Amino acid sequence: MTALELQRQVDQVDGYYKALRAREQALKSEIATAKEEIDILVKTSAVLKHLLDQLVKDEINNMAGLVTYGLNTVFDDQKLTFLPSITKKNDKMWIELNTVYNEIQGDYESFGGSIAIIEGFLLRILCILKKKFARLLLLDETFAAVGAEYVPNTSRLISELCKKLGLDVLLVTHQKGFLDNADHAYRVRDDGDGLIMEKLK
Repeated sequence: MTALELQRQVDQVDGYYKALRAREQALKSEIATAKEEIDILVKTSAVLKHLLDQLVKDEINNMAGLVTYGLNTVFDDQKLTFLPSITKKNDKMWIELNTVYNEIQGDYESFGGSIAIIEGFLLRILCILKKKFARLLLLDETFAAVGAEYVPNTSRLISELCKKLGLDVLLVTHQKGFLDNADHAYRVRDDGDGLIMEKLK
């Protein structure tokens, strides 16, 4: 092998080496940039998670406020609080719905399930508003378990929510106490020849 051929091979190896060094530097730069981007994404994710958690907590507090207000409007002789809590199970968020009566949490059978009925009614209204559904709620004997002494308060609550939220409620009931706060009322009766509907107000 001549000196010239040897020099060509040395130059060729030197060229490969320089190309590999340049590629190494480029990769190091890309890795450094990727690390910076990952760091930004991790921090951004943490901020977004915090904001999302805060939004959920705010929504839960708003929900608790409305339901507690409704419970205290209907059961004005009791001390009731709607107290939802957020828990995490298997990386999923769960909301537990709790009712507190005179600072004691539990189910209150003495009310005949009427607390759960009022809570369910108010939660349905919240779903309608949040999902932007048509603001119409159909209730068929929904408040049958609500004691007669609480019917006037329930009626006032429905009327107040309808006016404040722009909501229409069609309530089918045998409880005459709902008549006073209704904008329109009809009675369906059998006149012997079939069912007729008569306007009461």
